[in-house]
Amino acid sequence: MTPASSTIIQVACVVLLAPFATGMVRWAKARLQGRRGASPLLPYVTIATLLRKEMVVSPVTSWVFHLTPFVVLGTALALAALLPLMSAFGAFAGHDDFIFVSALLALGAVFLVLGGLDPGSAFGGMGASREMTIAALIEPAMITTFAAFAVASGTGSVSGMLAVGGAGIVAQPALIASIAALVLVMLAENARYPVDNPATHLELTMVHEAMVLEYSGPYLAMLELASSVKLAVFALLLGNMIVPNFLLVSGIGAVGVLLAIAVAIAKVSVAMVLLALLESSIPKMRFYRMQEYCAVAFLLAFAGLVLTVTQVLV
Repeated sequence: MTPASSTIIQVACVVLLAPFATGMVRWAKARLQGRRGASPLLPYVTIATLLRKEMVVSPVTSWVFHLTPFVVLGTALALAALLPLMSAFGAFAGHDDFIFVSALLALGAVFLVLGGLDPGSAFGGMGASREMTIAALIEPAMITTFAAFAVASGTGSVSGMLAVGGAGIVAQPALIASIAALVLVMLAENARYPVDNPATHLELTMVHEAMVLEYSGPYLAMLELASSVKLAVFALLLGNMIVPNFLLVSGIGAVGVLLAIAVAIAKVSVAMVLLALLESSIPKMRFYRMQEYCAVAFLLAFAGLVLTVTQVLV
């Protein structure tokens, strides 16, 4: 198997698995709350239905509104291709610098904000303001988290950071704080509890949903798919940091490919069940307490970085 083919398999699997991730967390939350819940496969039907719907676009929008879904989905697909989610030797292995990955995430967030502002609606402006506040507060925590793994692994490439995952965390327990910080960053980046409530359209609680409120039809389908891909990407990345095993490697056969796909599905399923358990156990925080949440994430990331640097120097 070549690096290019492994990357193609990875992107295809992540895109196909992404709606299942969203459906799985909704189904698990319903079960934990004593409800029957919809099928985990419902997001596939939702996206297919939206693709057939007619779009309703405000006449006051500009090219920014029309470009946003493509940029947001494009950045999500770029992350799915760059990061070591199912393959340890993809076509972009060694080129997935954590600063570049952070910039890709920021690019998608900025265009999503611009798309929310462009129609001039009150909800879009409110959600955009909140999104930029959260992004500005959580970005330092994300960079500091990856910096700790970079120091421990000796490389800024996210692919190289997997070398210190799994059993490597036992040798460098300071990375446990970085893993905890990565979990908090994942929740904030994907608009999950306690930062945001993805299942509401109430003015006082919504952030992400406010920015996509003016979108419909295929544009909304693209944004929903991008959100699901991003969630699956973070789930697989976090899973690989903890259990960096059963990834696609050079010379692997058909059985190995099927095993890697099965393990990826298992990692996403476990991550979504744990996410559902977390969201069923805690309330959403008030927006004015977001600085406390982001401060905790940054302090955990900074503690992991300082302890890792100290351990490496000693």
